[in-house]
Amino acid sequence: MPYFKWKGKDLKGKVKKGEIIAVNKNDAISKLKNKKISVITIKEAPKDIEIPFLKQKIKDKEILIVTKQLSIMLASGLPLDQSLNIIAEQTTNKRMGEIVYDIKNEIEGGSTLANALKKHKEAFSDMYVNMVNSGEKTGNLDGVLKRLTDMMEKSIALKRKIRGAMIYPTIVSIVAVGVITLILTFVIPTFAQMYSSSGMQLPLPTLIVISTSLFLKANIVYMLIGLIVLIIIIRIAYKKSYKFHRFADKLMINLPIIGILARKGSIANFATILASLSSSGIDILEALDIAAKTSGNLIIEETLMEVKNMVERGENLSDSMAASGEFPDMVIQMVSVGEETGTLDEMLQKVYLYYEEEIDNTVKNLTTMIEPVIIVVLGGIIGFLVVAMYLPIFKIGETIK
Repeated sequence: MPYFKWKGKDLKGKVKKGEIIAVNKNDAISKLKNKKISVITIKEAPKDIEIPFLKQKIKDKEILIVTKQLSIMLASGLPLDQSLNIIAEQTTNKRMGEIVYDIKNEIEGGSTLANALKKHKEAFSDMYVNMVNSGEKTGNLDGVLKRLTDMMEKSIALKRKIRGAMIYPTIVSIVAVGVITLILTFVIPTFAQMYSSSGMQLPLPTLIVISTSLFLKANIVYMLIGLIVLIIIIRIAYKKSYKFHRFADKLMINLPIIGILARKGSIANFATILASLSSSGIDILEALDIAAKTSGNLIIEETLMEVKNMVERGENLSDSMAASGEFPDMVIQMVSVGEETGTLDEMLQKVYLYYEEEIDNTVKNLTTMIEPVIIVVLGGIIGFLVVAMYLPIFKIGETIK
């Protein structure tokens, strides 16, 4: 759907300009007139150049904003097509605006919202579409969208906490590697040249440091290129190769501290998604299938699919989860209570809240633990470099004595 650049005057005669999404030029002029804008000039905006690996991505936050706006507008009594038209014109992401406007046109052509959403899988997940479909069937679309908003806010907050836990150690590690590289590349060669001209026999630690420095200085450009190529290959392999994707996900959840965070995040994500789907009236088997596909980790996905298969064969959800061996006893017991009392969605929400708090505590502890470790490691490496380079000077001093 095209965007049109326009320039015009408002009722006060003030000149304004901007962009508006519309079917054609006449539709754009009509929309601006409805906004009390007297058009001076209008032309179709040039399309953004899209490079495959730099293609504008629809972010979770943008989908959250659209969902929240749509929920509020529908609850206020605005028609669905009018609400979507307003959202399409207001969104700052052009791609998102085009998607919402296309959905509006589909609905005006007689489609349901769920069917219109299905055509845009790059933005809306199966879970999202299924919950919207349930809301349309029960006549509670605004309520389901509100539930989706709450769930997405929780999911985004959870991801932010887990990513936030890794920002500090990552930045400190990058700075540490940068400092050590600078020392080896620019400082150590000066000492190496001085010792080389003296002709003295160097201690083993000094020889190791000088050899490392000379190798790094001669090959640093090739090493950087190799690192960039390696990162690109890993990213492509993660997307294209199922085996590599599974290996990477298994490695992730088995790492000492990061793995604990990943597991807790996956359980929390599973709990809130299953609770939302269950409370929306979606069948447990379908809910488990959707929860598995949105887990974000292939190992967790495979586990949840095993749980689904066991439930399909007639087992209780709690027994199936216990048999998988991936869920803590506390989670299994709470699910069991939920099944017996008919309050499964409430119990799952309590599981989410518990693990949200657990992730908060883990993040705080991680920051506290990792700071002294990084300081000790960095101090140890730099200390070794300094001592190694001054050892020959100490030997000269002993010889003079």
